[in-house]
Amino acid sequence: MSSEFNLPNGTVIANVKRYGAKGDGVTDDTKAIQAALNASRSVYFPNGTYLVSNTLQTDSIKRVLIQGESQNGSVIKLKNNASGFTEPNAPKSVIATFNGSSTGQAFQNSIYNLTVDVGAGNRGAIGINFFNNNQGGVRDVTIRSSDPGYAGNTGLALIKAWPGPSLLKNITIKGFDYGVRVNHPEYSNVFENLTLSNQRVAGVSNSGNILSIRKLTSNNSVPAIQNLDGRGIITILDSTLTGGASGNAAIEMKDGTLYARNVNTLGYRSAVKSGTTFLPGSAVSESVFHKVYSLNPSPQTSLNLPIADTPAIQYEPLSNWANVKDYGAIANDGKDDTAAIQKALNSGKSTIYFPGGGYDINSTLQVGGNVKMITGASYQTTLTIGAPLNNSNKPVFRFVNGTQETVVLERFWGNYSDGSNFQWVEQASAKTLVMRNIAVGAGRAYRNSVSGGRLFVEDVTMTGWTLNGQKVWARQLNPEGASTHIVNNGSDLWILGLKTEKEGTVVETNGGGKTEILGGLIYPAGGGDRIPSNRPAFINNNSHLSIAGVGESKYVKGSYKILVQETRNGETKNLMNDSNMIRRVNGFVIPLYSGSSQSSDTLVGTTGANLLEGGAGGDRMTGSGGADTFVYRSRTDGFDTITDFGSDDRFQISASGFGGGLKAGTGLSTSASATGVFVKGSSPKPVDLNATFLYSTSTGVLSFDPDGTSPGAALAIAKLEKAPALNANQFAVVS
Repeated sequence: MSSEFNLPNGTVIANVKRYGAKGDGVTDDTKAIQAALNASRSVYFPNGTYLVSNTLQTDSIKRVLIQGESQNGSVIKLKNNASGFTEPNAPKSVIATFNGSSTGQAFQNSIYNLTVDVGAGNRGAIGINFFNNNQGGVRDVTIRSSDPGYAGNTGLALIKAWPGPSLLKNITIKGFDYGVRVNHPEYSNVFENLTLSNQRVAGVSNSGNILSIRKLTSNNSVPAIQNLDGRGIITILDSTLTGGASGNAAIEMKDGTLYARNVNTLGYRSAVKSGTTFLPGSAVSESVFHKVYSLNPSPQTSLNLPIADTPAIQYEPLSNWANVKDYGAIANDGKDDTAAIQKALNSGKSTIYFPGGGYDINSTLQVGGNVKMITGASYQTTLTIGAPLNNSNKPVFRFVNGTQETVVLERFWGNYSDGSNFQWVEQASAKTLVMRNIAVGAGRAYRNSVSGGRLFVEDVTMTGWTLNGQKVWARQLNPEGASTHIVNNGSDLWILGLKTEKEGTVVETNGGGKTEILGGLIYPAGGGDRIPSNRPAFINNNSHLSIAGVGESKYVKGSYKILVQETRNGETKNLMNDSNMIRRVNGFVIPLYSGSSQSSDTLVGTTGANLLEGGAGGDRMTGSGGADTFVYRSRTDGFDTITDFGSDDRFQISASGFGGGLKAGTGLSTSASATGVFVKGSSPKPVDLNATFLYSTSTGVLSFDPDGTSPGAALAIAKLEKAPALNANQFAVVS
């Protein structure tokens, strides 16, 4: 849901109408809008149609804000057949947020609440050529071509080095050759609620980047997603890709890594094409098209934690806003503003607003009462933490029980400061807190002193998160630092798009906590050479952890020697960053790691014939002699351990649950067969394109590959302790 944004008094945001823009859809407003961009890094478009004939751009590298009043009402429209925009081989942007060739310093650039229309006849037009680093993004934006044939080069281009991390949310793109085009291997990008239609080449084209995508809705005859090279990683879930053409797949992986879950397609030849092979099926319940890593018996799936959408955020009428300057805060004077800010917080107004400038906070602010939102609005607000707070373990903002069920903290920069032990946020209430569009240079991010609450994090660069018994959903989270970035103590933590930097452990999960990571970049540059050899990237301490679609960019610096350290039942095991890992040039790739005893059972039979079915989870099963049958209804039931499999035991396999062409009542063949194959050996490999059970006589691991020699990894379903003999006649395929 798009939220209307009205411009408060005293802001540093430049209203384009004050610079002469008419917004009448007739007058060429290019010069007036450019004058506003030249005067301020933050500009505002009241509702209207602003006709332009040239690129709108800024010379600023960072903290550029282009803000509309509303997504449908604030329209920037390119003239039809505009000079310089008509050549498809010479693309030109309507809006560009960065003029240089490359940088990693474009912090907090953002575009919100507007529409860009590239008109008709502009075959070379790029709607938005967007660039930011660490924190920033595009939200509540429509990009469209008004051409009858949907002509245009690209709707949203992330093509300058090096884009991201960014959050791109609630975006609709109609037309163009490409809806979204992404280049370069750094620094990852996150998409949620992306709607694409009428593209002419591809909905999303990715060359080398790491994309985390949720709720993609595509209506296209061309592929919804193309991944063009081996560095690219696509994580996609909860998406619907329709339209299609019989010769295309919805997702084309020319190379690279794909993790997909709950993806439905209609009209395409198949859901996924890997290389030149169309993989069977029009829907993907959950699949990883590479190896699954586990250190202990675990379900060969992600945790699939319940997902909650961030609460819809509506800006209050300006009559409910309190400007901290009206309560005595003075920007940029180097003096403590705590008392004045606290007066604003206690004013009874629902929105507490910081105009642009620097504000000093030297003691804790209590946030309760009627406060619904604290905002910097313009992205030109800097908070500096001074003594004694900066050298303490106290919070800057303590959120206590108030009248609002949800409170939002957004849009500021936390300055570098002496001392970094302080906490930015303490959640001392079980009510819902939203932290979004924040970047800081010092201090620790968050802790909660009351458990049972909900925390939503969107587009935030902060490190030092301590989560105690919370429900947490994060989208585009970028922690960077030398100490542990995130500590999960018994919480449910769901992350869509995680980018990290420097040498700290990324996530430590304790106390039965659950951490699910869906896509991301590990980038130890600047601290990689300082990572101790015994420091893991991820710690799973008697808890539950799944990591999908995460890759590393590694150049001249070092890296983590231990990727995951898992302790279960007093035994610690390490997933090492060695030659067994899939590589992303010099870095590693984790297509899927699963470390969870969730739903795990211990089943022990009697001395007679037993029917043992563990179901979901990594189970431990013992037949105890006799002719035992181990039942598997689905290939994703889990990775079980069977302690005493013998020559008179057998597997019962469900043809419908495993798929791949298995036929009830038909045994497995030891040679090519459309109804299922069994291959054993020290390093067994499929012999054809059909469903294949692979048994390693050296490790005792039994795996299932639904499409044989086609690209894609086999799923491990069981480990037979002591690697006993196993033959094809010990499988019974049932319906």
